[in-house]
Amino acid sequence: MLTRNCSTVSAGGRVVGEVVEGKFIKRLKASRHMLRDPKGWSLDVDSLADAEDLGAESVEIHDTETGIIYSASVGRILDKGFRFNRGHGPQICLPLKSWDAHRPGEAEQLAFALMS
Repeated sequence: MLTRNCSTVSAGGRVVGEVVEGKFIKRLKASRHMLRDPKGWSLDVDSLADAEDLGAESVEIHDTETGIIYSASVGRILDKGFRFNRGHGPQICLPLKSWDAHRPGEAEQLAFALMS
């Protein structure tokens, strides 16, 4: 039987994602969770640190509406992201153009011009 190393990550008392084989995976709806100005994906700073403590080296955002998977290394998020707090605690946002994006089964990165 195949087993995978999986640990949950919580923020504000609820599970926000899981760390699986070195990836912090979050399943979100872009229409509800994507930052709009500037356009990008944000992460709770503490949950990102917790995911790192659990062995995450990268982050994957699975957009449940489009099927697009956005991925970036934790290092890229920390280096190119910006921190803010709009009333939901400290966040870090990586602008959309800095994520790699694909749909499962597609080999090439999606053109971000179609998503803006």
